[in-house]
Amino acid sequence: MKKLAALLLCAASLSLIGCGGKAGLKNIDPTWTEPATAVTVFYTEPVVKNQDDVADDLPDYSSNFSGWFTQQMASELKSQADIAANFTAKEVTDYTMTPAKFGKKDYLIPSPKFDEGVSGLIISMSNLEVSRLSETKMNPLTMSAETKSYLQFTGEYSIANADAKTVVASGTLKARVHLGFAMGKGDWEENMKNLVEEILKDTPLQKK
Repeated sequence: MKKLAALLLCAASLSLIGCGGKAGLKNIDPTWTEPATAVTVFYTEPVVKNQDDVADDLPDYSSNFSGWFTQQMASELKSQADIAANFTAKEVTDYTMTPAKFGKKDYLIPSPKFDEGVSGLIISMSNLEVSRLSETKMNPLTMSAETKSYLQFTGEYSIANADAKTVVASGTLKARVHLGFAMGKGDWEENMKNLVEEILKDTPLQKK
């Protein structure tokens, strides 16, 4: 209970950075100014609603999407983060979810797994969902309806200091990439890039 209460207090006190809209919500503790020498990512198995696309575009991972997700997450973190750190991504079973608030909006974040024997920063990701969707909007210039398709990743996350056992950032995720005539491997890789970029944005981890 003490750990949960501390997490609730910490999450509630995070500074509001960023906003809603196309991206997710983001809270960042303004006292967090230093990056880390090690970053561990724990995430729950993504729910893939467009499994046929995985089979077509990522055939080596048609029955192991988490394997691709782990590999790409670690690779993108290493590429995008402005630190020389060790990056590890691991799948976990589930999370205890903690209430957080962004302005008047309530959301839940995954409580970090501090008992996993890790140091540095812990990025926790939960309720990950992968889907392909279409949106139709009216173009005011042509007065005609336009439909666009996207590959989208959604979920919630927290970033915690494993040594201090405090949450330093949290938010919701909504990363997407616009699809052209055909969907391919590059779209999956591009959207993982977008997902990691969204997590690191405005934090000490973001490459300057």
